[in-house]
Amino acid sequence: MSALIEEKIISNDIKLVYDLTKKPNRTSLKPKDDRAVIAKMRLDLVLPENDILTVDVDFDTTSGYHGNAMILTDDFGVEMVATAFEVKYGQKEADKLRHAWANKQQPNDPRKPSYILVQQPEIKGEVPRVFGTCGGKRHPPAIAPSNILSTEL
Repeated sequence: MSALIEEKIISNDIKLVYDLTKKPNRTSLKPKDDRAVIAKMRLDLVLPENDILTVDVDFDTTSGYHGNAMILTDDFGVEMVATAFEVKYGQKEADKLRHAWANKQQPNDPRKPSYILVQQPEIKGEVPRVFGTCGGKRHPPAIAPSNILSTEL
C-alpha cells in the first residue's frame, strides 16, 4: 500500500508534506470541534558536526493535556515570546526564557538548546512552563565497535 502524499509550500523555506493515508486515532488525545491537535512531530536536526539527528516529539500522554503551545526555534521567536512574557508575567520571567535559549542547560552540555517548548500553564494566571531541549548530549555518543548492534545474521 502506497501513501497518499500532498506537498504544500508555505514560503521559500517551509514545505509541508502531508501523508493523507487514513489512520485510526490510537492516542489518548482528543481533537477540538474545530481544530486538529498535534499528537507527534518528527524533527530532523542538523547537528554542529553536520550530521542529522531525528527526534520524535510525542505529545500523547496519559493526561490528555493539550497545553503544548509553542516550539521556538530561533532568536526571533524567542525574543517575540520573551517580549510577550515581559508584558504579561514581568521582566524576571522574560529573562528566564532568554537565558534558557542563550545558554547551555548544564555547563558540561555540548550545545545550547536546539529548540524550546513552551507549555501553557495548567492553572490560569501561572507562568507557562519552558523547556530548553536537545543540547545536553553529543549525538551519537562515542560507541566502541563491540557495542554496535547488528541485525545481520
